Amino acid sequence: MAGFTEGVESIPHITERAKTGGALPLKYEFSRPFFLELTKEQFDTSKDHGQRLVLTPSNYSKMPWQAGYAEAINSGKSIYVNEDQASVHVSALCLHDSEKDTSITLPYVMFGIFDGHAGTGAATMATHNLHKHMKEKLNGIKHFLVQDSAEVIAEDDPGLGCITEPIPKELLVIGALEEAFVVMDEQIRAERNTYLIKGGCTAIVSLFLQNKLYIANAGDCRAILLLDHCSRIHPLSTDFTPETDRQRLQKLAYLQPQLLGRYFGRLEYQRRLRKKDIGQRVLYRDRQMTGWAYRTVNEEDVNQVPMIIGHGKRARLMATIGTTRGFGDHDLEAPGGQFIKPLLTPVPEVRVWDLNSYEHQYDDILIVASDGLWERLTNEEALEIVKELAEVTPRDDKYYTTIARELVLAARGQFGKKGWRTAKEQSASCDDISCFVVPLHTYATSPSPGCLGEEDMMGGDSIDPVRYGSGADSNDIHSVQ
Repeated sequence: MAGFTEGVESIPHITERAKTGGALPLKYEFSRPFFLELTKEQFDTSKDHGQRLVLTPSNYSKMPWQAGYAEAINSGKSIYVNEDQASVHVSALCLHDSEKDTSITLPYVMFGIFDGHAGTGAATMATHNLHKHMKEKLNGIKHFLVQDSAEVIAEDDPGLGCITEPIPKELLVIGALEEAFVVMDEQIRAERNTYLIKGGCTAIVSLFLQNKLYIANAGDCRAILLLDHCSRIHPLSTDFTPETDRQRLQKLAYLQPQLLGRYFGRLEYQRRLRKKDIGQRVLYRDRQMTGWAYRTVNEEDVNQVPMIIGHGKRARLMATIGTTRGFGDHDLEAPGGQFIKPLLTPVPEVRVWDLNSYEHQYDDILIVASDGLWERLTNEEALEIVKELAEVTPRDDKYYTTIARELVLAARGQFGKKGWRTAKEQSASCDDISCFVVPLHTYATSPSPGCLGEEDMMGGDSIDPVRYGSGADSNDIHSVQ
């Protein structure tokens, strides 16, 4: 039956190429994060792949809760540009009570990192638009979020003759984030015929809302919490690579084998197959398996390239791309001309940390960084760096920026006779590096004057929240006339 594969309807996907009739204009000029406040000279210097200067905000008070940020350009994989982008937004959801003539506001703060590849277009689009899609989706559920009776909502359905299952509020926020990511990717798909939008990007967003921290991750950026005076690590994301996303990819390939074309097969083998393996039993894995089993090799197995090859940072999907989630890549083709996008997804994994469940200390922090940092630093190494800094660094307004800077320096290393090397004389990161360090103990405190997000500074529709950490209790909701 046309349009069906093994009884499952094909996933609709528009695979037309972006229009190439003449040069397309840019929708947004390339820039660095607004909160760095770079001069033209500093902006030009930031493009130097030889120096790889570590950039930090010049005005620490511009960051919510004096959060830290640092970045460094790659060692030359992209000409004169850092393909990472980062953003900070302070905003609020507003509801107006016409009877009481009052407004209820739910302030929130968002930190985002977008790790671009094959161009800056997708990351630049995301940093300018994802927060707008998030706000639109959050506005759609705000009337549930302000309910102060319970943490769940329940609706009676007389037609069913029963009460539907209650839904925790946080699941509504998770759904809003998931929807916003999908809409963001669809915007890039639609506008790539009007504007020049090169490449793709991974994305990770940290959303502070109603005493909860939501981490939405689509790609191989990473977020961790350091707790208990830098003695405990709590991961808040999964690095999505062809290896870690294998079962999802193999399931898609099983349901729609045409996505792989003629050259690729969905099965993973312990080693590369050769003609002499035909008729032999080898170890393999398929969509339903976390372990390994034996399979007798046939000629088709030998003639096909596994859809996932390589390991670790060298793992590739269809011999082309090393990440499986994010935005863009709508025109990316594998060897043989097969479009890869139907196997990729913008849908993030969302994890939640209840900020009220823990009495956070000064050194309890959230670290969010692009894979340029994590490809050279383990979670444990990051913890040791922060722990050492905590013992010798003054607790001033640049404390968290100092941490971010030292983490980036540790991953970037120093340039010498053998190129960029870490302090342990190992190969350093040659990728773009972006890193936020956000304190958790100050979440419920009032911001200092001028501590505004990008929407506020650019004259958007956000308000200056009196209290960032507004909870579900009616006493915690700030009301304004």
